[in-house]
Amino acid sequence: MAIKTVVTIRSKHCEILDQDVELKETRIYPDSDFLRIVGDEYRVRMCACTAAIECNLAGIPCQWALNSPDNDRF
Repeated sequence: MAIKTVVTIRSKHCEILDQDVELKETRIYPDSDFLRIVGDEYRVRMCACTAAIECNLAGIPCQWALNSPDNDRF
């Protein structure tokens, strides 16, 4: 069984929304020792911002809001 964790990778002030946000990764760690030997420590399942809902409702395109994969505002 894999272990799923959410890790904060960066904090910053978003000038568009004028609030402090955190950029988070959902990481999947293998439970098996065999998979750790192969070299994959973890896999990133999803990257998101804590203000993603506000950006989606306001129509602000950003890959961290999961609505524009080519637009990285950070």
